[in-house]
Amino acid sequence: MERLAEQIVDWHNRHPLARRIAVGDVHTVGVVALPFVRASAEAGALVEPVLTDVVSAFDELHGSPPLSRWAAWQQRLKALPALLSRRPRTQWRAFSEKFLPGLSPAQVERFALAHGFAEPPATPESKPWRVIVIDESLASSHGGWPFELYLMTAGIDVGSARTRVLAGRGIPSEIAGRRLWDPIRLGAAATVLAVLIAVGAWALWPKRAAEPVAAPPSAAASAASAPVLPASASAASAPASAAEAPASEAASDAPPPDIRPRLVERTDGIKRPPILRSDKASEVSAEKPADKPEPGASKPEPADPRLIRLAQTPDKIVVALVGPPGSKAEAEALLAKMKAGLVGVHSDPNALQADVIQTPEGWRATIWPFPSREQAQLINATLVARGLKTKAVNF
Repeated sequence: MERLAEQIVDWHNRHPLARRIAVGDVHTVGVVALPFVRASAEAGALVEPVLTDVVSAFDELHGSPPLSRWAAWQQRLKALPALLSRRPRTQWRAFSEKFLPGLSPAQVERFALAHGFAEPPATPESKPWRVIVIDESLASSHGGWPFELYLMTAGIDVGSARTRVLAGRGIPSEIAGRRLWDPIRLGAAATVLAVLIAVGAWALWPKRAAEPVAAPPSAAASAASAPVLPASASAASAPASAAEAPASEAASDAPPPDIRPRLVERTDGIKRPPILRSDKASEVSAEKPADKPEPGASKPEPADPRLIRLAQTPDKIVVALVGPPGSKAEAEALLAKMKAGLVGVHSDPNALQADVIQTPEGWRATIWPFPSREQAQLINATLVARGLKTKAVNF
């Protein structure tokens, strides 16, 4: 066992993050006796090595280069099929003491069953011994024959850091335990890992936004030659998101709609007189001789009294709330919602007039008059918040 310290040094320094130790740092080499129980009194297939053969094998390894990491991994791969084979257990540990830092009793059990000595590798007179106490509850839970397995143990001291490892059968010896880590090497490894993570994140981070794809020349020519649609058709084909924009933004971008009442031709052929004529129109009508009334024509229908009252006060600004153009049924449905929305918002909703008015763009729901534009805008903001698409305009 004279070469055990050298093999522990080779095992310890094999890890790139461990401290570099020397043979002088390994001390207190001894023997640990571990209690086990087996299902039968026979030892089974456990190999009992001869002490002289092990010592001679260690002597042959003297002067040979230490085992490389690649060779150690090869040995583990060769032993992997035996570890993966599911055989019925016949041996169990009879101890629960955690006597080694970094190794649990279960880990010590697996290591001892795989690499333990069936016979003591050294006598109590030549090496220090430690006998692990039997746990009676574990020993009686399996109900078998007691026996012992032996492992070599050694301490490692480097400055104020210390640890203890176990060594078992094998050429070189199998070793288990906790290494002493080098703070400088750990810091360098952490720095390199952080740099790699930062470089990977920088490489995956998008550099710039994707450039818009240019339309092919044929598509651009087709778009240029396409006829211009009227305002009503373009509004109907606009996306739904644009239609749901706040009414305040739409009112600031687009001019106020023309909701002044206009006379339309009647289906019965009766013509309506104009509501209000300008001075220029009056002069033209005065210079032009009046047409003779046709013999079979009836008297013209009188104008709407509401429009006459509005025409008689041209200097007074009347503010109204109007809805978007549409069909008459849509305008009437919106007007009912607008009237319901005024309840609790306007002090006297019955004093307002509400009707659907036909405009060049279509039928519009209209409520008027409001004494000031500020009041109309405040009430319009409430209606817009409730989902109605209305505007405050000068009537």
